[in-house]
Amino acid sequence: MYRITGHYNINAITTTKHLSYTGTTCIMEITTVSLLVICSPLCMAIYTSNYIHPDAGISSKEIIQKYGYPLEIHTIETEDGYLLETYRIPYGKRNLTSKSQLPVLLVPGLVCTSLIYLNLGPGLSLGFMLADEGYDVWLANTRGTRWSKRHKFLDAVQNEKEFFDYSFHEVGIYDITANIDYILKRTNFNKLFYVGHSQGTISFFTMSATKPQYNDKIALMIALAPVAYVFNVQNPLISFFKYNLPKIQKLAEKNRVYELLPYSPLLASLGSLLCNDYAVTQIFCASIVYFLGGYSPNFNTTALPAITSESPAGTSTKMLFHYIQLAISEQFQMYDYGVEKNSKKYGTKTPPKYNISEITAPIALYYGGSDGLSTRSDVELLIAQLPNLVEKQFIKDYSHLDFQWAKNIVPVLHSKLIEIVKKYSKT
Repeated sequence: MYRITGHYNINAITTTKHLSYTGTTCIMEITTVSLLVICSPLCMAIYTSNYIHPDAGISSKEIIQKYGYPLEIHTIETEDGYLLETYRIPYGKRNLTSKSQLPVLLVPGLVCTSLIYLNLGPGLSLGFMLADEGYDVWLANTRGTRWSKRHKFLDAVQNEKEFFDYSFHEVGIYDITANIDYILKRTNFNKLFYVGHSQGTISFFTMSATKPQYNDKIALMIALAPVAYVFNVQNPLISFFKYNLPKIQKLAEKNRVYELLPYSPLLASLGSLLCNDYAVTQIFCASIVYFLGGYSPNFNTTALPAITSESPAGTSTKMLFHYIQLAISEQFQMYDYGVEKNSKKYGTKTPPKYNISEITAPIALYYGGSDGLSTRSDVELLIAQLPNLVEKQFIKDYSHLDFQWAKNIVPVLHSKLIEIVKKYSKT
């Protein structure tokens, strides 16, 4: 694995308008080379494979129905007006009822949808496995992603700046709380199980620290590749953003870029074509995964066409900026608006830190030694501060995305998660 360190200068980035002085010939040459780079592997893949993964291009709703599980679609309104689409699998194919079991809320990570808990299929994906154990499974889609791009008053396109004015903080205090309240009211339980991956963990920590009354509504929180501290992230892209954040923020504002990585049907189709087991280009797809979350021999490359069905699914630039601020400040803190705005919003010149001691819900935490985003040192700093950690497991060779798509995920992880959920169902 290569690690790039040092400072990056955004001024070194060149655009086509800076090349205009060279004339039409230069632009044509650049365009031709670019097309060759893009099209060559595409053409090779087309001629070497016509195989399509059986779950490529499929959505959460479709995969639930495809495998014969019951499906309910719920629209949940947040306190600030977002309309979130949450899916429910009330029981498994072999169960007639889930009334005796606590509900389980599954929350995905950054630019992902609820599909991440389903797209390995029955017997492998956690959503299906929990349903087959008789649990009432609820699958969240947080604001700004493919199935939760609606609002009572704002349009995601016409009011893009206002709609995408959120980070994981708002996801935590509005989206997660709205889901919890809705599910408990609907099921007549006073507690539920919570499972979060990556951003699904930091949103939970944010909620529990700022609205501690929600700790009492959690039977057990399961944190997969948890995120709170991020200053030891080993990713050159994060390093680039870290050393150029003010310039990038100004550039985004100038060009009115408020949404990042929205869902693309074209990308989903290309993922099906280029990332399957019989495509020579699959290695490029896998390389992107390794670049983002760390290399792992455990990653299930066969699942790539199913993964790209809905990922990336969209987020906000503010979300990215908040993560980069955490990397710069080396703190788990609220969004930094600058001295003037901080003083108005928080009453202090610097953003307040989240009080981890307020996170009193029982937490079972699972982290990996090959994770470039949720690094061992960052996670263990969090572990030292959590007041009610009931279980922790370090999986030495797991990377960030192995916690959803490892080849050995059932014996290494999911069987243990089912075990601990059963244990806390009895308490």
